[in-house]
Amino acid sequence: MSRVSSATRRCVARRPSAATLGRATGRPRATTRRRTTRGCPREDARGRATRARATTRDARASDDDEGCDDDARDDVGTGAARAHAEIGREEDEEGDAEALLREIFEDAGVDARWIALEDDEDVEISGIANDVNALLSGDLFVCGSAREGGAMEDAAREAVAAGAVAVVSERAIEGLADVPIAVVEDVDEALADIARVFYGDPSKALTAIALTGSVGKTTTSYLVKAVFEEADIRMGLVGSNGNYVGDELKLTAQGGRGSDALQFQQLTAGIADNGAQAAVMEVSAEQVRRKATRGMNFDIVALTSPLEGPDAMSDRRKDYRGLDAEYSSHVAEVFKALEDAETQRAVINVDAIDDNDKTPYHELCKEHAKGVPQLTYSVDPENPNGADVYPARVDYSLFETAVSLSTPAGNVEVVVGLVGEHMVNAICCATAIGLAAEIPLDVIAAGLEATDSIPGRMELVDAGQDFSVLVDSANTPEAIRSVIDSVKATNCRRVITVIGCEGEMAESERGQRAVIGKTVHDHSDVVFVTNDSPKAEDPYKILEDICAGFRDEIYSKPGMEDEALFPFLKDMYEVHENAQYECMRLQNLVRRYVMVDRYHAIRAAIGMAERDDVVLIIGRGAKDYFVVGREKHWFDDVVEARDALQKIGAIQDSGVDTHNLPWMSLAARATNPGAGNLLG
Repeated sequence: MSRVSSATRRCVARRPSAATLGRATGRPRATTRRRTTRGCPREDARGRATRARATTRDARASDDDEGCDDDARDDVGTGAARAHAEIGREEDEEGDAEALLREIFEDAGVDARWIALEDDEDVEISGIANDVNALLSGDLFVCGSAREGGAMEDAAREAVAAGAVAVVSERAIEGLADVPIAVVEDVDEALADIARVFYGDPSKALTAIALTGSVGKTTTSYLVKAVFEEADIRMGLVGSNGNYVGDELKLTAQGGRGSDALQFQQLTAGIADNGAQAAVMEVSAEQVRRKATRGMNFDIVALTSPLEGPDAMSDRRKDYRGLDAEYSSHVAEVFKALEDAETQRAVINVDAIDDNDKTPYHELCKEHAKGVPQLTYSVDPENPNGADVYPARVDYSLFETAVSLSTPAGNVEVVVGLVGEHMVNAICCATAIGLAAEIPLDVIAAGLEATDSIPGRMELVDAGQDFSVLVDSANTPEAIRSVIDSVKATNCRRVITVIGCEGEMAESERGQRAVIGKTVHDHSDVVFVTNDSPKAEDPYKILEDICAGFRDEIYSKPGMEDEALFPFLKDMYEVHENAQYECMRLQNLVRRYVMVDRYHAIRAAIGMAERDDVVLIIGRGAKDYFVVGREKHWFDDVVEARDALQKIGAIQDSGVDTHNLPWMSLAARATNPGAGNLLG
């Protein structure tokens, strides 16, 4: 900690605001020494942050594979924080590369009551952290909310012990010795404001696009990226699938939307410093609630899906993410930041959820964005609700979607290699965003058609087969229902669904396993219940929880009491070896299969598929790992599906029947129905 002492009357001169941009000018120090720093504030910090992320991503990815906390894969917090921490490994031999705490607060307009810091004193900080695990010596540590109570205070003490030179908190904290504390009214707002200043307000250097809504953000982000890149605009992307600049640079080893304001600023700075001219970012309602987007200067804000109004909310079943009026209200809040009619635009979905939705939240979005031009879109060809962009005609198939779009710039037809009804929503939204950015319609169409697939979002696995195999991340009852219904719009013959649930879910969420099971059962023709990262939980118990959603209905089917002499909705290896074939026979009767091993479930589902079927592998999306116990193992649904397609075709050509379980040769099935299982 380099602290300016009032005892020696060495007061820090308050420099002009521009000087705090860290423009490689340095600051005189009482002594010059070789020192390790975390880099400069603002412009220089952004450059170093980017270089550190780019050069250390492989090492971090290797480290992450050894861990067991897969939630980190869905939250960029750990990845971005570690990447920022890597800057501290660089050595600055030129002396000062730090910022003055009071100056940052003044430039950010943050009011604070200072503890252990006199009026004529200031503190040099070399970084900002709100995660003790990512903190390096010389950092400013921003505590969590005072609502966290003792946990917040413990984190502050741990941060000081790790080298934090100052702390931001909503109240005084004892036990920090003489480390200065900035007491603020709201730490979330303070973090957003000081991070914006520290990183040099990077979103102002970009055309920044925010995507918000309950569904469709990731799919739309990839289409928007394709449209802008078709217009020769270098594009950054921040989303649950990853954080990229172009296609060649991955800013963090993990995917995940920036979970707080600090990470939003870090990622935006990294995108700007790597030459991007625009960025598209997913924004969730939870991030809005936590004020993560405060300080972001979005040029375009788009609503990617209809939001339930309070009337519809009262009648609709909510999934366990809490799709309620508060959720929708937070989503609508993003539009309040749009005030500049010259540079900012709003893109709003104007579809209603259903007839009960008398006060849809898109009206609130419109009201919030009334000061800027708005483009609206709908996915309903027959009743577009006055939308600017809508599909005049849609043709679905198992392998692509053709859309005739009506827009203010004219009509255009696009054929996109994406499958399912809800892809039309993303196509319309991306088109409206392109128009809002004044990209020519023919360029927009070319960008859309250049998109062959989106990782983990109805991702098509095509090996030349006459049925479709899709991998999707849907893992809530509502999302699963939406995905399956979307697939049915292709007029497929059957939907064969592979579903699993993660282990170690919160107690309050475990009941959702049965709801998920019921949803898949109600909407699919064939179901394979399997696992998805059981962690330390009993994987057979997870299967039982999922099957609880439809078990009674299956067992009570007419004639089933006479057929089934034992509970057969189990993995075949859970029953006595003498009953394993009978277990499979009964599962064949109801087309509901239970397999503890996801590897086998994927192969069995693909082996069962016939012409014009759809095999839907859901729940994991683009994840490429599996957690068993406390160890991570490589597992990728797309890779496993592609491998299965290549091998099962050869197996079938050799005379093996894979359309029922267990697999067996056609000759053996004809002469000996009890022949051995060839699946494993």
